Amino acid sequence: MKFTPAPPNDFPEFIETYFERCRARAPQIEGIAGKWTLEDLIPGLSDFDVRFIVAEPLSARQWCEMSMQVARVHLELAQQRKDWARTLEHLPGVNLSWSELLDPQNYYPEFAQWSFYHGPKEKLAAVEKMISARAWDESETAYHWKKIAVYYGPYDRTIDVPINLGVYENKYPLHSRLMHYFAPPVHSLVCLKEGKTEAGKIEAFRRAAEIFPNRNTMQEVLRLIEMHYEAPEYLAEPGQTTLENKLETYLRDAVNEILPRQNWLRCAPNPSAGELKTAVREASGPPQISQMFELVKFARLMQGRLWFYAQEVSWFDSLPLIRNEMSRMRANFLEQPLQIFAKYHLGKSLSADECLSELEGDLLSREEVAACRSFAEIADPATPDAELKARAAKIVEIYQPFLAAMEAVVRAAG
Repeated sequence: MKFTPAPPNDFPEFIETYFERCRARAPQIEGIAGKWTLEDLIPGLSDFDVRFIVAEPLSARQWCEMSMQVARVHLELAQQRKDWARTLEHLPGVNLSWSELLDPQNYYPEFAQWSFYHGPKEKLAAVEKMISARAWDESETAYHWKKIAVYYGPYDRTIDVPINLGVYENKYPLHSRLMHYFAPPVHSLVCLKEGKTEAGKIEAFRRAAEIFPNRNTMQEVLRLIEMHYEAPEYLAEPGQTTLENKLETYLRDAVNEILPRQNWLRCAPNPSAGELKTAVREASGPPQISQMFELVKFARLMQGRLWFYAQEVSWFDSLPLIRNEMSRMRANFLEQPLQIFAKYHLGKSLSADECLSELEGDLLSREEVAACRSFAEIADPATPDAELKARAAKIVEIYQPFLAAMEAVVRAAG
């Protein structure tokens, strides 16, 4: 098996270029952050999960205008820098104003996993102070156990399609397995063990090598990352299965290590994946009103993301990316927020469509309700591949009144 050596790490150049170009188009952008740390961005293989911070809270119309400006920058860079295709897979996910970010009621444990790269020094210092002063509480515990439950159990090799990787594609199975599907639960296990949330995946691997059983496995993981996954013995059978079994065992033993001290969670040792998911779900209880904002804040720049994915760039494969969004958009952006709102504010158990009927003419306009219903119809997880780009373009057309409706529901929830 032939490997292309790791390219130079140009993530700092990308982050600065992307930030400055987006700010030129959308001056309300003041800060840029990314999930995890710069060390965790593996050249040639990692994408970059951008988070933008804007000066003041924006209306749905302003979020949509900003998202389209950002999307045009995204498209221009994709056309100009073929080598950045992998880096450019995602437009910004969570997007907030400084006041929203600093509001204790909006605190989201993921904030502690962000690295802030550019922005006003005094505002960045205030964010750092807020995050460092945050006391560990049940929300942190629940967040990390939910994360572990998502990744715990046998690995599905078909879950992460290798796209936009060019000459590094043959290394991707190891990168995906270690950094996308092993690092998150290990990171959460370390946070639970130490009672604090830190930012880095690789640093979590180092800490895990010191505090959990099976240290040789973790040392091997760190070695593979260091060598840019140039390990053919783990990219074919039987080594691939051997490694997957070691990683599954590692998670099981680490979970067993911390379970006895987790009064929050009623779960027997050596749980199956299903047993752990059930225990976490039961311990978490029903969705809370705060989760509405957690869901909708991911929707703010989705119009631009879908517009970009619907464009034709010959060396950029977007179909799996649209499929990924289609698999979760309707539930995350529409159904769950409306069902939570109905339960806590209307005192009823309603479907999303029933809730829309209750809100039409009062909280929501006829146009907004129609946009929500169109969104529910178009954002179908069962959409055939041949229709994905067309569906993405249709969502772009109705997205502003849809987002306006969901932002209004979140505001009404208080």
